[in-house]
Amino acid sequence: MDSPAPIERLRLPATCDAAAADALKTELAARLDAGTPVVLDASDVAEPSVAAIQLIESASEAFAARDLRFGLADPSDALCAAYEDIGLYSALMQRLVMDA
Repeated sequence: MDSPAPIERLRLPATCDAAAADALKTELAARLDAGTPVVLDASDVAEPSVAAIQLIESASEAFAARDLRFGLADPSDALCAAYEDIGLYSALMQRLVMDA
């Protein structure tokens, strides 16, 4: 039996603007293609953008469709507030992982 792929932990930048979201999209696509589960460390995010949140949410769906683990660890207060501001706080809570 094959052992599952190890979870890769990616750290989100402090400024999660559209440019950062584009770079993250490329990284996540590569991990998705490789079948690698991903946890995003969101502890440093000071300036989240809607583009970054949209990417996180669409990535979550894409990884789930491939039955791969995907989540957020240690979201910053700024990221939590941004999710709440756009009405997606419950989605954020569903993305949280505690053991990665």
